[in-house]
Amino acid sequence: MKNLVSTGLKSTKASDAGGFRARGFTLVEMLVGMAVASIIMTAIYSVYVGLTRSYTSQNIAADVQQVMRAGIDFMVEDIMMAGFDPEESAFTSVILPIEQADATKLRVKADRNMNGGIDTNSDLEIITYLYDSGAKRLDQILYEGTVNSDQEVFIDNVEAFSFTYLDAAGTDLGNPVPSADLDDIRTVVISMTVREPAGRHEPVDRTYTVRVRCRNLGI
Repeated sequence: MKNLVSTGLKSTKASDAGGFRARGFTLVEMLVGMAVASIIMTAIYSVYVGLTRSYTSQNIAADVQQVMRAGIDFMVEDIMMAGFDPEESAFTSVILPIEQADATKLRVKADRNMNGGIDTNSDLEIITYLYDSGAKRLDQILYEGTVNSDQEVFIDNVEAFSFTYLDAAGTDLGNPVPSADLDDIRTVVISMTVREPAGRHEPVDRTYTVRVRCRNLGI
């Protein structure tokens, strides 16, 4: 009986719960884990930067396109109106619908108030577009040759700009168009490149070219 009691009271070695003993990470395992985490974070950051760059560039490109289209639409309307003369008395051999035509400057006239003449103090009847290559901008002058000449920035960040003038046969009349040939202009070709900064990324360039038929000329 003593032997049985003594045997039952002997200490026994505790077994691991679940069949294994808990232990921490070794230094090698931690280093490997950190290396893998670094690779994953680098990949995620690269994707994020790429998406951000693409998003920024697309937004800037859309803004540039919108500014260019809006500006050119105004120019097209003014050029198409050149020579508007419902009374058929506003223009003579001296007063021409297109008074100046060169690569960077175009001045057009129209009798918009339909009073039979061209008003030198009107905001609408003498309109000039002038490209300033140094300032990289396209200016609009609403009336020129008076003390009240009003020149303002029409489109900014214009990297390149040019007018080209064609006659009825599509022949280039030169730049500038000689005074004797101003009355032969039937089409004006506008070419413009706008460049906008895109933060730390490369600037965004957009080029737009349009041919404008002068519908009131040669009638």
